[in-house]
Amino acid sequence: MVLQRAPQKAVIWGTATVEGDKVTAHVVATGVNIAPVVTTVSHGVWKLKLQPVSSPGPFTINVTSSEGHVTLTDVLFGDVWLCSGQSNMYFQMSQVMNNTAELQTAHSFPNIRFARVANVESATPRLNTSFSTPWSGPQNTAALRSFSAVCWLFAEYLYPHINHPIGLIESSWGGTIIEAWSSPEALHTCSSGKKRAANDHSALWNGMITPLLGTTLYGALWYQGESNAGHASAYSCQIKAMISDWRSTFNNRSLGETPADFPFGYVQLAGNAKGTAVGSFPDERWAQTAGYGYSPNPTLPKTFMAVAMDLPDYSSPYGTIHPRYKQDVSQRLMLGALNVAYGHSDVVFQGPFPSKFQLDTAHHTLNIEYDNGRTPLEIRNNTGFEVCCSAASATACNDTRDHWVAAPITVHDASHVTVSTSGCGTNKITGLRYEWRTSPCDYKRCAVYGAQSDLPAPPYITHTLPQ
Repeated sequence: MVLQRAPQKAVIWGTATVEGDKVTAHVVATGVNIAPVVTTVSHGVWKLKLQPVSSPGPFTINVTSSEGHVTLTDVLFGDVWLCSGQSNMYFQMSQVMNNTAELQTAHSFPNIRFARVANVESATPRLNTSFSTPWSGPQNTAALRSFSAVCWLFAEYLYPHINHPIGLIESSWGGTIIEAWSSPEALHTCSSGKKRAANDHSALWNGMITPLLGTTLYGALWYQGESNAGHASAYSCQIKAMISDWRSTFNNRSLGETPADFPFGYVQLAGNAKGTAVGSFPDERWAQTAGYGYSPNPTLPKTFMAVAMDLPDYSSPYGTIHPRYKQDVSQRLMLGALNVAYGHSDVVFQGPFPSKFQLDTAHHTLNIEYDNGRTPLEIRNNTGFEVCCSAASATACNDTRDHWVAAPITVHDASHVTVSTSGCGTNKITGLRYEWRTSPCDYKRCAVYGAQSDLPAPPYITHTLPQ
């Protein structure tokens, strides 16, 4: 297993029957002297912080009381990440593209350890954790085959940059909604959202997150949203409330050792179902950012996002909603973690984002500046942009009243893209959107990328443009 390394202190806990009994935990290794830690049993449970450990190990942890002793062997100290969500987080290493080679490569990373929480629904908070996959390393090929591909590959790509052990805890369940992973308090924050059946509400928070709350975490990864598509206005509130609540509750239950602002990375929904339909995914992608289009942002601080709309897999044997290109997703998450979670400010982890618009009504064009002119662009096709056509009296685009038309790219330079607005005729141009489709492009063939980073510009929408 892997426990959180210094400067944080790892927290361990358990149950006992002798009230007030002393419980002692001692981390030991040859040539290492770490002082033992003592606590007492209260109401049948005990919890303690170990001394901070900076050495990776391996260590043995001896826990003793008057009732007996427990010994944990082959314990490493590194960074612990929680990976949660629905089926694309659950998507296994055995299913990923080039899985045979990936499973072989994984054997080169023995200091990455992983465990998977059993699927458990509960109407009330559970104390004990049930693992369907107990703590294992990559030498346990059978266990690795069934582990989350996004979670493992993220750690594999991250490891060479941090060079210390990584612990991965997967707690995911396919086809689940965000309400199931949210506490009652988080749901109350967004009580105006779409109502769901009360087995859905907090059932996985109680069964699969609450038992982990004492764990000292470094960060979390989240891949969910497909099951909430169609209810984007509620999701904007729900994702903010869930992240905030996870942070505060993990901090409290880990005796302050999990940071109250721990890094939170997430995957924006990938392309699905080849075609030209707008569908519900574009609004859901926007809601995943709480309406900003990028992360981190003022509503979602210390978060990072992997854009995945340009990673469809139309031939996936698991359905197009389950693309096999998890390597790209994990690589993009890793870049975000390096910058946001590990402070590597020189690492680019976001694709280009619009910063300024200039409408030329005389020539029927709209010029879009990206990143205040700082990011060199690569344009891979001339489609993907649309403008909103409104009546002359309109001040903003109204989706029910107005209409969107294609706005092909006519010219571009290092940091600007110019699109044609002639499709609106004499109508007023009030809005702009980009790659606003369920599956807006083929694999890595959307329109705008960072020329140096190879990262896609995320989907974008504005209902107001400067005139």
